[in-house]
Amino acid sequence: MKLRLAVCAIALGLSACSPAPEGEGDVAAGTAPAAKRMPLPDCATVEAQDAGADGWKHPDCRLMFPDQSGMAIEARYVPAEDDSTKVTVQVVATGDATLQTIDERMGNTFNGPLLEDFDKDGKVDIQVPLETGNVNTTWAVWRQVADGKFVRVGEPSGVSLVKTDSGYIAAQARSSANAWGVSFYKLEGDVLAPVLTADVTAEGEPDKITGVTCEITDDGGLAATGLTEEAAKAQFCAEPTVADIFK
Repeated sequence: MKLRLAVCAIALGLSACSPAPEGEGDVAAGTAPAAKRMPLPDCATVEAQDAGADGWKHPDCRLMFPDQSGMAIEARYVPAEDDSTKVTVQVVATGDATLQTIDERMGNTFNGPLLEDFDKDGKVDIQVPLETGNVNTTWAVWRQVADGKFVRVGEPSGVSLVKTDSGYIAAQARSSANAWGVSFYKLEGDVLAPVLTADVTAEGEPDKITGVTCEITDDGGLAATGLTEEAAKAQFCAEPTVADIFK
């Protein structure tokens, strides 16, 4: 049987000994063990529960990074007084040490957190859903700028985020069966800077489209592209993330 060291105190010539607390003898000097975490279900296998007028109720969950880092996130939800939900996302290293804590305020959404490399730089990023309408979701996007370090870069809204071959981040948002808006952003440092939106409308019935029109709206970044409005319309309406919507 393994014998554990005794912790002894000597006072007034008398000695009193007590067993060392379980596990303390296994910890190197100057270090502290990681906090023991309660097991949580996989975020990819649990679903939010529709609570009617009270909105969606989310179970606490854990999601592993889809890479070789061994990191994970743990999402925990607490109802707030204003009918919103406080969501706390902890970035967890191998061994359960907390690397970073992210706090967001969530409205009505059935979506859970996502781990995706949205900007295709080789590092996994965190997307926290804030609000979902009929189709589109507004996401708080936390970009990984170093190992285990994340910075909030913006709140794009749409069905999906796409990194284009031309270097933009595009958020595809559905307005109706016959209309979509694709908002383009440029990643400038730690900010997703809005550029413009391409609005695509299909003519005819959804199963019998007779034509497609595309118009652009300047979101404040058109001038920075160095393009005229006509040239920008030609370029951005031809982007596959726009042109392929009704194909």
